[in-house]
Amino acid sequence: MLLPILLALAGGLTAAAGVAFLTAWAYLTLSIAVGQGPASLLIGLGLTILAAVLLVFARNRFAKRALTDPPVSQPAAPATGETGLASQIAFTAAFVLARSLGEGRRD
Repeated sequence: MLLPILLALAGGLTAAAGVAFLTAWAYLTLSIAVGQGPASLLIGLGLTILAAVLLVFARNRFAKRALTDPPVSQPAAPATGETGLASQIAFTAAFVLARSLGEGRRD
């Protein structure tokens, strides 16, 4: 169970390093072509738009999943009139025992 988690973590960190190097390459290339200020602006806007698209996609995906999952129903409680034979016997025995022990004391 720990190995898949570690592999996913290593994959995520490697992907993050790859995205960082691609961003640095894009900045260096764009700064030569259009200058440092516009290069930073273009990369910042591009990453912001990408993040917004990913967040909207994730929100829609989770919202659809929440709507399609069937609601979990609770089991119905037994009716008050439906009692088992064992519970009736136990109640009767307790009632008779309490009456016989309490006959000597009347409050």
